[in-house]
Amino acid sequence: MSNEFFALDSEGGDPLWYLQVLMTIKASGDKTGGALGLLDFKTPAGQTPLHVHHKEDEGWYLLEGRISCTCGDETVTAGPGAFLWLPRDIPHRLRFETECHLLQIAIPAGLEVFHKKMGQSAPRIELPPPVQVLDKEKYRRLAAEHGLEIIELPQWDKKEEAKR
Repeated sequence: MSNEFFALDSEGGDPLWYLQVLMTIKASGDKTGGALGLLDFKTPAGQTPLHVHHKEDEGWYLLEGRISCTCGDETVTAGPGAFLWLPRDIPHRLRFETECHLLQIAIPAGLEVFHKKMGQSAPRIELPPPVQVLDKEKYRRLAAEHGLEIIELPQWDKKEEAKR
C-alpha cells in the first residue's frame, strides 16, 4: 500500500464494466494509503440495490443527469452539481432517473475492491451492452466479504423485470 503523489488525466484510471455501469477507478486504497477510493461512474437509468455499508461512508457528486436518493427515511432528488453524503450503517439506494455521470468517494478505501471483483475490465470506454447479468450468488458473497449488506437486489431495466 502506497501513499505517494500520483496524478491522472481525464482518461486515466482502471475502467470496469459492472452490470450496466461504466466505472473507472481513479484512486484506490493501494494508491492512497487506504484513505479513500474515488470512482467515476457513467450509468444508464436504473437503480442500485437497497444496501448498507458497514465499513465506509460514501459521498456522491453528480456531474450530469438526475438522481433520486433514499438514505434512511429521507429521499431527495438532485441534478448536476449536487453532493450527497451517505453515512455508514444507514440503508440507502440511488435511482438514476436519466443517464448519469457521477463521482463516488468511499472513506476509507475498499469499496473499489468490491467493484473490481464484481466487474470486468472494460474493453471500451463506453457503457456496457445491456445484456450484463448479475451473478446473485457471487454478488451476495462478495458483498458480505466487503462489509456490504444487500437488502434488495438492483433493478436496471424495469421492462426486463416486468417480462420475468
